[in-house]
Amino acid sequence: MPAPRKFEPHYRRIIADIRERIASGEWPPGHKLPSTKALADLYEVGSQSTVRQAITILIETGELYGHQGLGVFVADRSS
Repeated sequence: MPAPRKFEPHYRRIIADIRERIASGEWPPGHKLPSTKALADLYEVGSQSTVRQAITILIETGELYGHQGLGVFVADRSS
């Protein structure tokens, strides 16, 4: 019997997936992320606040950036 999996909060799963999409080049620097509603649907979470929590963390770490009224984008971390 496999060992039971530890519970992983939804926001961490979202962060991991966004990081994977960035690392793979699927979402390159400058790419505009889908809306929080679209991301909530994609990740099958009932609350957009869960998506916002993940995005906030990725903005704080410099992996994403936001422009008021324009959206959230992948940061260029090559420099």
